[in-house]
Amino acid sequence: MKSSLSWMKDYVDVDTTKDPQIFADIMTVAGVPVEQVEYWGTDIKNIYTGKILKITKHPDADHLVICQMDMGDNELTIVTGAPNVREGQVVPVAVHGAILPGGVKIKKSKLRGQVSEGMLCSARELGFDDSLLLPEERNGIWILPDDTPVGVDAIDFLGLKDTVYEYELTPNRADCFSMVGLSREFAVLGHTAARYPEIEVDECEQSISGNVTITNEAPELCNRFASRLLLNVKIEKSPLWMQQRLRKSGVRPINNVVDATNYVMLELGIPMHAYDYDKVSGHHLIPRRARDGEVLKTLDGVERTLTSEMLVIADPDKACGVAGVMGGFETEVTDTTAAVILEAASFKGSSIRKTGRALGLRSEASARFERGIDAEGCIASLDRCAQLLQKMGACDVAQGIIDLYPEPQSVTRISFTVQQINAYLGTDIPGEEMISILKTLEFGIEQENDDSITAIVPSWRGDCTEMADISEEVARIYGYENIQSTRPWSNISEGEEGYHHEVTEKVSEILSACGLNETVTFSFMNHESLKKLLFPAESPLYTAVPILNPITEEFPLMRTTLLPSLMDMLVRNQAVKNNSVAAYEIASVYIPKQLPITELPYEKKQVAGVLYGLRDTGIWPGKIAKYDFYDAKGIVETVLEGLGITADLESAEFAPFHPGKAAKFVKDGKILAQFGELHPAVIDNYDIAGPVYAFEMYLDVITPYIDFIGDYKKVAKFPAISRDLAFLAPVGTANSDIQEILIKDGGEYLESVHLFDMYQGKQVPKNYKSMAYSLTFRSAETTLTDENIQIYIDSMLEDLKNNLNCTLR
Repeated sequence: MKSSLSWMKDYVDVDTTKDPQIFADIMTVAGVPVEQVEYWGTDIKNIYTGKILKITKHPDADHLVICQMDMGDNELTIVTGAPNVREGQVVPVAVHGAILPGGVKIKKSKLRGQVSEGMLCSARELGFDDSLLLPEERNGIWILPDDTPVGVDAIDFLGLKDTVYEYELTPNRADCFSMVGLSREFAVLGHTAARYPEIEVDECEQSISGNVTITNEAPELCNRFASRLLLNVKIEKSPLWMQQRLRKSGVRPINNVVDATNYVMLELGIPMHAYDYDKVSGHHLIPRRARDGEVLKTLDGVERTLTSEMLVIADPDKACGVAGVMGGFETEVTDTTAAVILEAASFKGSSIRKTGRALGLRSEASARFERGIDAEGCIASLDRCAQLLQKMGACDVAQGIIDLYPEPQSVTRISFTVQQINAYLGTDIPGEEMISILKTLEFGIEQENDDSITAIVPSWRGDCTEMADISEEVARIYGYENIQSTRPWSNISEGEEGYHHEVTEKVSEILSACGLNETVTFSFMNHESLKKLLFPAESPLYTAVPILNPITEEFPLMRTTLLPSLMDMLVRNQAVKNNSVAAYEIASVYIPKQLPITELPYEKKQVAGVLYGLRDTGIWPGKIAKYDFYDAKGIVETVLEGLGITADLESAEFAPFHPGKAAKFVKDGKILAQFGELHPAVIDNYDIAGPVYAFEMYLDVITPYIDFIGDYKKVAKFPAISRDLAFLAPVGTANSDIQEILIKDGGEYLESVHLFDMYQGKQVPKNYKSMAYSLTFRSAETTLTDENIQIYIDSMLEDLKNNLNCTLR
């Protein structure tokens, strides 16, 4: 919401000698925040109105003309190339020494040999944006009304010097979405009285009765609908003063009728709409629900498909507008309009909000309806609009008003005591001062005794419903700075980190130490992402929680896996030529207990990461090295080791991963983590470069096995004995099976076992592979000899031969 200080003066006395920022600060502290203060016309000077007496062609330039200007007390010669200048027009003139917005200086000069003593100004050159100008004002010189006085200061005449406040109003303060509402606050905070426009309409002999019919078929969405009939309408430009006030409020002037409805909306806060009387079938307006699939062409020229959840204003043949959002193209007011039906109505805010979002439309009107308007103000708004047009000589006003208002807005009464308010605020404000504050805000007061008070809430203050709201009103007008700060009492317990948070922090610490960057993404996804990752249609990951109001249509579901989010992140990184990506995310996935949702879903914590490109960029003395399968394996192993977990490594079949290049860590039959190279089809589906390696870890499964405090042993005093054994094993033999036998038969001295080489080739028999293990033996009591460990090695060899058909190479 924007408002100009000069317009504010119509309703409240303003001390213009004060810094305008002071008013902004006062309003902000009192709960009506001013986002920005715009200073108009402070850098403009020496602009005057001039009349074009004579136009002659420039002798040496086809596109230039020479204008002889009447400046009131003198004449000037000005050369211009504007195509729209005509003799007799009054225009703004920048004379020698003038300064335009942006610091542009105008000097007397020669143009192709002809002296030019200034410049004729366009609206754009005086600081107006094209979006706020009439079509004919966007090109060429700004042509002022014929009755504009000549030789006067154009800055004052055009109202170019002003202060404009832009408010960032909270949704609960719908009453401040109007000049009258803001002026009411301005007056209270400035300890003065507000003035309201005096509204009076002279009606002609013809009546609205019998000429306009209104039928409300959706009272649950439209609780009031009122109309007036304007006759003998003359469509033309609205007065310059009205155009300028609209522009400063961010609204583009169109014509006198439309401008008057917008002006009243800004002034009184009630959106209005004007229909061409002759284009409304039967002169009959019907607020009703739209029909599913019904198509309406709105004022912006776009055809929109409606649903039965939307409210429209229709006639017996067609929809004439989307209620509270935008009017229809077929019934708009044009230059040929001779009669107008004016509408002022009250619509259900939630319906308007849903309609606007569904259609991708938002307007000044819908912004007000969404927050809730004062239905009691509809008649005053109709009369004010009719009054303004009547004063312009633009219409006659038919007798009477059609007003469908079966259930008037109820009056809210809030009872409280002085002690309750003071206890709530921690103050000692006298009851008389509370009453004075509420009266200045135009609350009615019913006082039963010296202490018990009942406040009657004005119709425009729908946000006030209980005692706490009265306390806020008293506090903000009394002044928050006048309320002493006190420390609230509370029985505070010591905060501590939860175990799950501790686990998350530990995992994050390990992954960061491995060189990965943490990323945070939206908790949303879509089914297409799961398809790109090759998850089959029967995968439970497709059973996801739908979002009622998704931020975009691309993310309609709560995610069931972290991989889609990380893949989208990888796509963005590759798009900006990042040739090395190592990132992880720790976040929840959401698994519904059932669909449709009847209770909160399961939130399961997961860790996922992706690796792509260069692990080492090759900057001297390093060598270029790319991420590979074993980087993913090592990272997952490091996390599990850091959590004190030992697990079995097995091959895996996970849809997004390349077959034969995927593995998983398993403990007690439960999958703790999966990792591998992404399937080539996944790479193609995302249109990215590969190879890409990824991992996914399941913290809800991992957590029960975590042991932050491991087993401690004394530092060994005696040396270890190492043995390297290579076995010929059938191709299908798993590493875990061999290790299980080695550990079982290794005896009390076996300290560690690990696979350090695997080979298939010419030196190995067909259908066999060579697997080489390093074994370490150590005693805590003595130095071992070969004889001490040979018995265990023999047992290993025999067991491997008998059970796995593995022989020593």
